[in-house]
Amino acid sequence: MTTAQQETTSSSERPAAVYRLWAADGTLLYIGSSYTPEERSKAHSHTVWGHLVARRTDEWHPSRWRAYDEEARAIAAEDPAHNVVGTPRHTGPTERGRVQREASEARWSVALAAIRAGASEGEARNAGGWAEVEYLEASGLTQGLAARSGGTPWNTGAPTTHGT
Repeated sequence: MTTAQQETTSSSERPAAVYRLWAADGTLLYIGSSYTPEERSKAHSHTVWGHLVARRTDEWHPSRWRAYDEEARAIAAEDPAHNVVGTPRHTGPTERGRVQREASEARWSVALAAIRAGASEGEARNAGGWAEVEYLEASGLTQGLAARSGGTPWNTGAPTTHGT
């Protein structure tokens, strides 16, 4: 996809990659997601571990939401050495805020896609709410949120993630 095409495509429809950064000895250093993995992975060169990166692999997905979902699953399953969010090392407010923002983006992306597919406003809200819940649980930020939501992730139009 050309840059011009990307600029005219909504972010929910734009392909995004899950990228993995590897050390020369095969150690998985980091998993991330981006529309432009080459540019995003350059930012890691400024980290304390950036000098260890020997190669990058990319796995493309049809949308940012799909890439976020796969990124969270991959981090949880593969436990890269330098990821924090989605691992037992996740503790800081900066990481927590990023995950909550990404979960909110997933909620609205899914809700919008549901509306475009012909769902009612209520169905779209519910689908988006569940997407947010699933993202937060997959990230490791919350555990058992779906079980606590009582069958619906929405409470008067707001996600039930407040206070978690």
